[in-house]
Amino acid sequence: MKKILLVVCAISLISLVGCKKDDPTPEPQPTAGEGIYNPDAHIATVANNDGTQQWIWNGDKLDRIESSDNEGNATSVQQFTYNGNRIASISQTISGVQTETRVSYNGNYISAISIFTDGVESVRATVNHSAANKINRVDLNVDASYITNLLGMLTQGGLSFKGNDGRKLTLNSTNIYATFDWEGDDVRRMIVNADINAGITMDDIGQIIDLNAILGDMAALLGLIQGEQPLVINLRDTIDFTYDEHHNPLQGFIGMLDPQVLSANNYILSENRGSAHVNLSFNIPLIPALDTTISILRVSDLFYTYNNAGFPLTVSDDQGNETTYTYHE
Repeated sequence: MKKILLVVCAISLISLVGCKKDDPTPEPQPTAGEGIYNPDAHIATVANNDGTQQWIWNGDKLDRIESSDNEGNATSVQQFTYNGNRIASISQTISGVQTETRVSYNGNYISAISIFTDGVESVRATVNHSAANKINRVDLNVDASYITNLLGMLTQGGLSFKGNDGRKLTLNSTNIYATFDWEGDDVRRMIVNADINAGITMDDIGQIIDLNAILGDMAALLGLIQGEQPLVINLRDTIDFTYDEHHNPLQGFIGMLDPQVLSANNYILSENRGSAHVNLSFNIPLIPALDTTISILRVSDLFYTYNNAGFPLTVSDDQGNETTYTYHE
């Protein structure tokens, strides 16, 4: 299932909580932002085009997630630790790279989430709450390796991007944050703002962007430019969501600026509108800057089947991807 993860996609960001929707007199549930993940239905497996996840629980607490590829080969294990009932950390190793997500609290509420890669903090998300204790703003402090995920996101605007290997940036300054507007227990709108001042070599920009698609024959000349060039990205993006009236089994699960894990219901439609301004200047006289504004307009539909309790069994998108859920009894 295609995710709508808009800024710095690898960042584990927010932990919220489950909510009962069908009971006429529902039991009190933890307040959003308390870092407690205890949904009414505990996921057993999640299977999609990439493979299968086994979710192992210790009572009401998610202990670990064991992932394997489509051939059954183990790929990673996510291990959860807790401080009381609140998630304290998630650790995993993929392809020899160790990551740990640590959750900090101010009283009962999440105040920050940090990702450590091989022991070095590479991402820090500062979390703010409204007077109603709902997360309404997240500010990101990231290193250069994660900014490249933002570049990949710009494919929504029509640029042709290449693979993930060899992306390098030097960051001068960043200002990245997202705000959330709520309607009841669902995020109705997410607004992302990112201002990035960086530097990049032409060899590296050529590994990120298909310059031939933009500049034609001139692209070959750009390959001769030596040294780091100034790169400025300004992103403004607004996403509106429409929901069904069924339980969301992922509400409260550590996610990533993703309303799928923030909201009590499952979103069935997302409308993505905005623009990204990319300016790549050159330290070479007579060569004009690559200065372009990319309009973002994307509508994604999700289609569900449900079990008798109202939890999703299958989720498919308009690109033909499908995710299947099973649950513990």
